Amino acid sequence: MMKIAIITDGNNILGMGHIYQSVTLAGELSKKMNSQTKIFFITKSDHIVIDRLSETGFNVYQYRDDDAIFSALVRENPYCVIFDKLDVSPRLAEKIKEKIGCKLIIFTNLTVANQYADITVLADIGSNFENICKKNAISGSLHYYGPKYWMLRPEFFIYTKRTKKKLSIVRNIMLIFGGSDPLNLTSEVLNELLCMRFTFEITVVLGAAFIHQKELDAVIEQNRTTKSTFRIIHNLKEVAETMHKSDVVFASPGLSFFEALAVGTPVLGFHQDELQRDVYKGYLTTMDKSELFRLSSLIEKKSFIFPDDPFIVSMEIGQGKDELIHEILN
Repeated sequence: MMKIAIITDGNNILGMGHIYQSVTLAGELSKKMNSQTKIFFITKSDHIVIDRLSETGFNVYQYRDDDAIFSALVRENPYCVIFDKLDVSPRLAEKIKEKIGCKLIIFTNLTVANQYADITVLADIGSNFENICKKNAISGSLHYYGPKYWMLRPEFFIYTKRTKKKLSIVRNIMLIFGGSDPLNLTSEVLNELLCMRFTFEITVVLGAAFIHQKELDAVIEQNRTTKSTFRIIHNLKEVAETMHKSDVVFASPGLSFFEALAVGTPVLGFHQDELQRDVYKGYLTTMDKSELFRLSSLIEKKSFIFPDDPFIVSMEIGQGKDELIHEILN
């Protein structure tokens, strides 16, 4: 039996983007494999992540540390190990290659563990958003960079083929700041919108690791007389459809940011940390939490990132999925 292990983590600090991408990856791999192939997840994260991964129907194993993970991998002897996390341990990656000898694929990692991988994928870091595929002449390892290699869920490709009317009036706004939203941008941005003289219809999407419910409730209470309407949705399933129907999506840099652009909807970005700010600076403008006083003016001027911008079009967002799946399985 061919086995594939997917190792990923997420929480209110790391966010949940790696979890969502890993779930999509598992689904796409399963479509290309027969019943004799086993996919399973490994995580050090808590029940929120375990519950989300379990929804896929694949087995999920939780281990306390990298030594326990390595022992489990030795027992399972997988055909390949896939990491999707920012902080892959170089020591663990090296041991996997030396002791197990399986294929090693690493997504979205910022450590030197990438040097041990047969395939590395960095969709929004390292290439200034240019799509690049490089093969190491000595080791044969493959390196994929750029938004072309985001792992989009199948439903997003339905909406990439549908046209939208040119934006005239901003009415429908979607807020989606990741599975955890560590800066609580959700509450801050919603409060700013509800205080404006404009009338909006706002969809607020909360992720599985959102921990700021008390602050959000306070914002709702203090804006009871707002002209706008809003709905709060936990763990939205119809993300692609909702994004497509929105006039603009407010998102943090990462998967959701590019998903909105892929389905043809303008984006206004709000970075969560210095890494996001620095990576996107000079290429895709993002706002700091301290700049919310500018929000009314930005909306009025429609100062958004538009999907028909030539720079965005050149990104071919998510179009490299089949290429990645083929390389992982061959």
